[in-house]
Amino acid sequence: MTKHKNPLHTILFGFISVIFSGCFLLMLPFSAKSGISFVNALFMSTSAVCVTGLTVVSMSKLTLIGQLIILILIQIGGLGYMSFTSFILLSFRRKLSFEDKLILKESLSYPTMHDLMGFFKRILVFVVICETAGAILLSVVFYDKFGTMGIYYGIFHSISAFNNAGFSLFSNSLMAFRYNIVVNFVVMSLIILGGIGFLVIDELLLFKTKNIKRLSIHTKIVLSTTAFLIIFGALFIFLIERNGILQHQGLFKDMLVSLFQSVTTRTAGFNSIDISNMHSSTIFLFVILMFIGASPSGTGGGIKTTTAFVVFLSIFSYIRGEDEPIVFKRTIPANVIQRAFVIFSLSSIFVVFISFVLSDIEKFPFLSVLFEAVSAISTVGLSVGNHLSLSSEFNNLGKLIIVLLMFIGRIGIFTFSIALLKKRKSRSYKLPEGRVFL
Repeated sequence: MTKHKNPLHTILFGFISVIFSGCFLLMLPFSAKSGISFVNALFMSTSAVCVTGLTVVSMSKLTLIGQLIILILIQIGGLGYMSFTSFILLSFRRKLSFEDKLILKESLSYPTMHDLMGFFKRILVFVVICETAGAILLSVVFYDKFGTMGIYYGIFHSISAFNNAGFSLFSNSLMAFRYNIVVNFVVMSLIILGGIGFLVIDELLLFKTKNIKRLSIHTKIVLSTTAFLIIFGALFIFLIERNGILQHQGLFKDMLVSLFQSVTTRTAGFNSIDISNMHSSTIFLFVILMFIGASPSGTGGGIKTTTAFVVFLSIFSYIRGEDEPIVFKRTIPANVIQRAFVIFSLSSIFVVFISFVLSDIEKFPFLSVLFEAVSAISTVGLSVGNHLSLSSEFNNLGKLIIVLLMFIGRIGIFTFSIALLKKRKSRSYKLPEGRVFL
């Protein structure tokens, strides 16, 4: 009897193999202008594959080949290891085996095997259209300032934005374009479309249904939560920083900067203002937004918008004395609530514990280290460091801890835990209940 591979293990080791391949390529002489150590190469490769954007080596210190390696790793990481492999196989007109399809299903977080390949092909087309359109629009702006190299910059930043990677070829990210309407709205659109989740894209943007009332509860929750977080984040950034880092260039420009930072903080890691000079209240707000992150089956990280929604809806419903959470005239299943609380709790405990360890090892302020840790595990890429991430000032042990956080964040802490721990066989009997006072 043939034993089937565990799809989670395959995805886990697939990402590891891509990360170490990228690490090896970045260490070769043609990738960096003055060489790069193993730990720094591993950090940069992990950050690219996990679409995080934290850097310990300036992108300007990489050669063109090195930058292209980073770009390819971003694309592989954004689509998912198995998605990229499937694309290569289909390009050579090879059929996927049943096991390959199972792994692809897990990689895309697709609920069933039905129409899996159709879904995958539609998503590939959508990705190509978005990244191409973004590259053209950004190239037009960058060409005026950088000439022919502007086209390359446009392509790089379009792929980085759609995959929610946050890597930039500019030393100060997008601060030089903070008031450029085209750059702001193109990058924001790419980030949202990449982070909103392929399931939502397939249902909403690819017109599977034309009646908004018939949208699935998942899509409704994702859209409403995403809109709320963007508006909430932008408003609070504006209010907190109106007498701070915002330069009072007028209401529209200040709101544009606030809106851009609200969008990119949850998933992508670009910045149009200096994070290190922001108010501590704004820094903590960013921690919350990063922790929540993007939506399931997208290119972003975090505990996901749906998880945060279910947790807070369940708490609110319990306080009101309701038997079960109800949203959009539907009840949330008990197993979904339990999973949401497990993800929320595991992520919270793990990131706080790691932050305590890092703050002791590195002797940086706890809030700064917490910000870096959440940015890593939520695969965001923002940092309170100047130009490079704060991780660039860590010792090798600290850098390796951040590498682990980025990897766990990309795989998902729940998926990572399941892949590591052996699943216990379910009992055919039920033990008596024990009374616990809370």
